[in-house]
Amino acid sequence: MAQLVVSWFICDGRFRVHAINAVGRQSARIIEIEEVDSGERVHGTARRLEHLLHSLRDSSISMPLTRLAR
Repeated sequence: MAQLVVSWFICDGRFRVHAINAVGRQSARIIEIEEVDSGERVHGTARRLEHLLHSLRDSSISMPLTRLAR
């Protein structure tokens, strides 16, 4: 069964989120978050990336992605 990879921007285009859509019994999950300017990408467990996504959306700080990912 094929899955569709989607991406969208958050924080006014500063970050791009890459995810796999839900198909059949498979649940949707985030696979990486990328800082657009530097090209830096963060990988990890789906739960960790989901937590990072919520942190980025909730904060309007200009902290580097590596500091938020810890």
